[in-house]
Amino acid sequence: MKLIIHDIETFLLNVFIIFVFYFVYLRIVEAARKQWRYFTHELLMTLLSGLAIILCMTFPIKLNPDHFFDLRQVPFILGALYGGRRVAIFLFLILITFRFTMDGVGAYGAFLVNSVLLLCLLLIIPKFKNLISVKKRVYLALFTSCLGVCILALVVLGLFPELTGSRYYSFLIALFVVHIVTTTLFVVFIEKARLAIAFTKEMRKLEKLKTVSEIAASISHEVRNPLTVTKGFIQLLRDPDLTAEKKEQYIKLSLDELERAEQTITDYLTFAKPSLDNLQILDVNKELAYILQVVTPYAMMNNVQIEVIKENDIYITGESEKLHQCLINIIKNGIESIEDNGHIIITLEKRSNKAVISIKDSGIGMDEQQLKRLGTPFYSTKEKGTGLGTMVVYSIVKAMRGEIHVESQPDEGTCFTISLPIHQ
Repeated sequence: MKLIIHDIETFLLNVFIIFVFYFVYLRIVEAARKQWRYFTHELLMTLLSGLAIILCMTFPIKLNPDHFFDLRQVPFILGALYGGRRVAIFLFLILITFRFTMDGVGAYGAFLVNSVLLLCLLLIIPKFKNLISVKKRVYLALFTSCLGVCILALVVLGLFPELTGSRYYSFLIALFVVHIVTTTLFVVFIEKARLAIAFTKEMRKLEKLKTVSEIAASISHEVRNPLTVTKGFIQLLRDPDLTAEKKEQYIKLSLDELERAEQTITDYLTFAKPSLDNLQILDVNKELAYILQVVTPYAMMNNVQIEVIKENDIYITGESEKLHQCLINIIKNGIESIEDNGHIIITLEKRSNKAVISIKDSGIGMDEQQLKRLGTPFYSTKEKGTGLGTMVVYSIVKAMRGEIHVESQPDEGTCFTISLPIHQ
């Protein structure tokens, strides 16, 4: 009974060793298989499978002092099938070399068993690699595993008949079952993981394509509308009886629509390429003063008061125009969110080597669901918004190595907090 328990414990330990190494294989090698060079993939496969073989042989079941049995064939078979012929040869050399260091006449039997298995693997590997069906791969790996145990049983029966007995046969049955189950489980595990990795990569591609198509549809819609309006006004200008006042009105409306189309394209390009081209040291106070000159007339038109609280001598590294675009977008959105007679408080301060700009409005605010979707493509709380403006804000802040945090409550307003590294 003690021998049976010991055998089971050894088998479980061998299975655990194999599991650890193939888990590492899936997490590191298989996940980035296309990024590795073929030689590097083979080398990693040889190292992982070779270490698994050595550790399995370090904890064997000893039928007598000269003969050791373990699950070394499982990593040998799996490594060969997934690594290729060269990996199979290297694993064979590792297995035989380590076995001869353990001494005992059983080393010659191990050499014969694994030599025959290697020849079989060299024939099976191309067929295994050409198979697409997971089920067929599992069957072929299962056949190879059974073949390995059968070769072992025949060699022991022919060269070492003294081992045969009730102990040997009960052990052989257990080895056969554990060998087949372990190999099958690991092949299924590897194939399912491969499919999951491929599926995840494909889903990412589809998501990117979907995003690109949605952006293209949104941009074309937003640009087509002003172009259609402009085309109509230009056609009206052909009327010889048109008054000078009407002509001026149509030209102004056409230019306004073209400017709207230009702004949409600018927002899209800023989102698509948020990198900074002309880096310079910026005095945040001066930049804020310029931004206030731009937005104050718009705020007054909407009965919104702007209050500024700031500290002096705060400098950052960035691009002036991009910073203006970012902050004007936020302030403009804040003004538009205020229904009647509200205020916006802009705060500038230093916090732990960061320039922190807070823009708090008294607008309609947002709920949790709206906050989660903020900054994603095509989401806007405005009826005619495209969502590109907020996406541009997030892109610019990221390009300037900053962080953005948004807090909001329905009917209580919204606060955008932007943290940017201070120039040292």
